[in-house]
Amino acid sequence: MRSIFFKIYLAFMVTALITSAVTLTLASYYRQWSNDSINLIAPTGGYISAAELILQQGGEPLLLEWLLTFERHPSVNAYVIDDQGFALLPIPDAVREYAMSPDNYEVRINPVSYSEILVKAPLKDTSGRVYLLVVEFVHPIAVFNLPQYIAWGLVASFLLFAIWSLALSAYLSLPVKHMQKTVRAFANGDWTARIKNNFLERRDELGELSREFNLMASQLERMIIDQRQLVSDVSHELRSPLARATVALELARFDAVPEQEEQLDRIELEMQRLNEMIEDLLSMARLETEQDHGHWRNVNVADLLNSVVEDARFERSDSIVEMHVDKSLPSVFGDPKLIKSALENVVRNALLHTLPGTGVNISAIVRDNYCRIIIRDHGPGVPPDKLEDLLRPFVRVESSRERLGVNHRGFGLGLAIAHRVILHHRGSIALANHQDGGLMVTIRLPLSGTAGKDVGQVE
Repeated sequence: MRSIFFKIYLAFMVTALITSAVTLTLASYYRQWSNDSINLIAPTGGYISAAELILQQGGEPLLLEWLLTFERHPSVNAYVIDDQGFALLPIPDAVREYAMSPDNYEVRINPVSYSEILVKAPLKDTSGRVYLLVVEFVHPIAVFNLPQYIAWGLVASFLLFAIWSLALSAYLSLPVKHMQKTVRAFANGDWTARIKNNFLERRDELGELSREFNLMASQLERMIIDQRQLVSDVSHELRSPLARATVALELARFDAVPEQEEQLDRIELEMQRLNEMIEDLLSMARLETEQDHGHWRNVNVADLLNSVVEDARFERSDSIVEMHVDKSLPSVFGDPKLIKSALENVVRNALLHTLPGTGVNISAIVRDNYCRIIIRDHGPGVPPDKLEDLLRPFVRVESSRERLGVNHRGFGLGLAIAHRVILHHRGSIALANHQDGGLMVTIRLPLSGTAGKDVGQVE
């Protein structure tokens, strides 16, 4: 149970139930120790007068009938004993002992365990015969169902506190849930995500936290936009001097001697690599600012992988590329060009680092509404602590994955661009060393039915 809503709700409910149980128990026993003796003794005179009047007018038969009426009164009992010591109705031993005691006629409180007050008084009939009336006032605890009383009290308290706790827990946890949703959207690249104004107007800690988050989000959005704009501007500005350098290089070739051709070729190669790096930076900048998904469509993953593999085999005819993909693989929703470029970057990276005489294995399966694409090489692998760093721009691990050939780009942007593309499609990419050697890249892309929904929610 990790939800703050249920924690708050449970805390209120437990507190309410414990409070109700203690209150009901104390209330039931408070009655026993309260000063209600006066209220109970008050009707005694009426009982004595009525009993004596009935005895004088109707004798023992009418008095016996009057005593039977007390069976309908669970908290009051009346007994009559004649001058011979015989009771007109069965009488408890404790009450008889009190009646026959030589004590005077003062009221006795709690003479037996289950009763509170006993009162006795003499009665005389018309012939002067003396009878003894004993009135027993039974404590309410002894005549009512205490477990049922507590049970109904707990049920009523539970319903009352359940509704109140539900409203209060929702009031406290709703801003947290909204904040969680906003933070998730912000982390997924929606830099405009903000907490709503009705939560910002709260004057408690949650309102203060909401305002602090919006302030932080605005500052981060401004920093990210400025950073992207800087990368884009620098990349564009570098195009002009590179173009001039290319023209100057071609002019230099006209006056170059044969011994200078190798150095000029090297300059041309480095300029090409610099152009490629600038193009990659511009691609990354476009990915991070692109929010229009109107051109997205269903993409056949099997056809896309076949196209990537064919291009890879053409570019590196000496390499082995094995692919195991079901032709009935479901489609994914996205930009086919971007997805293909991401797969090409990963496959090319794998071909560049696989050991001579080995190849690259590609497979694709469907699991948990995701298309899972696995690309594995048979190279030296990567130190475990460097795996996540490879998805960042300009990160290379030279110690374990040597650059092979002069045409290797080696800027550390290939996997970073692929990572941006996959995240742009609400997917994920993970790197791991295979147990039999080599680097394994796992790409997860949501299927068409789920990707469109996710994109709609973010937008």
